[in-house]
Amino acid sequence: MFNTIYKYKTMKTFKLLIVFILFLTSCNDDKKTSSETEKITEKEPTEIASTAKTAKKKPDTNGTFLCKINGKDWSYTKTSGIVDTHPKTKKRTAIITFKKKLDKGSESVQLFYDGDNYQLEKATAILKTPKKGGGTMSAMYQLLNEGGKRLPDSKISGTLDLSNSKGATGTAEVTNMKIRFEEGQLEDQSMAIVSFSPLNFSGIGYSDLHKVFGNK
Repeated sequence: MFNTIYKYKTMKTFKLLIVFILFLTSCNDDKKTSSETEKITEKEPTEIASTAKTAKKKPDTNGTFLCKINGKDWSYTKTSGIVDTHPKTKKRTAIITFKKKLDKGSESVQLFYDGDNYQLEKATAILKTPKKGGGTMSAMYQLLNEGGKRLPDSKISGTLDLSNSKGATGTAEVTNMKIRFEEGQLEDQSMAIVSFSPLNFSGIGYSDLHKVFGNK
């Protein structure tokens, strides 16, 4: 009987020891899982912050593409439009302006349309280009549909639609538009003459000064 009691106590002690070992193992696993969870939790905000930081570093847009000038993309950052009536001749002219803001200064393209038949009459451009001896210069170009100094193979055409009071729509083609002043100051003589690739625009806001101010 003594042996039986001894065996029973021994087995009970052994079982308790196994339960205790399992309990410790479970605690260690819980601690390990908790530690790993904390590391993941700490890592997630860092990754989110890093993603947000990367998003902020995306380069800003250089503007809206309008056309190629001498084969290079030209984009604008601001537009405006006006329709004016000459007080004496009563001739109406619609002027659509595209402006490109640069780090230093700006560039622009202006299109002048007859306000009655809506045909392109004149185009002008002011472009920043390298100057002899260093630095840059504002080169001004102009091409008229009729009259003025122009190259024999110069061409200008385009139409304008003002049927939508909320925005103008139009087209323009300008080929071989010559610089007006200081051609000899250009570092790159190929910039003495510029051409636009065929361009289209729409939704350009404009004001009819005759309606706004009642010009007579």
